Amino acid sequence: MPKMREFKIISGTEEKIIEATSFKKALKSFQASSKAPMVTIEWETKKGKIFVKEQKLPIGRKKKIGR
Repeated sequence: MPKMREFKIISGTEEKIIEATSFKKALKSFQASSKAPMVTIEWETKKGKIFVKEQKLPIGRKKKIGR
């Protein structure tokens, strides 16, 4: 079974923890409920390193997500 990771997504004042197997899946589940143009994501890798990344939203096919 794949390892579920915790992704901490911060958009402005809102902070949400999402459990997913990958970075992309976590972002796609978050962007469905949020209209934020930019978010900050923190997560821990299998080896224990902490990563922080700023990501522009939406991510994915423009035709499918309807924006």
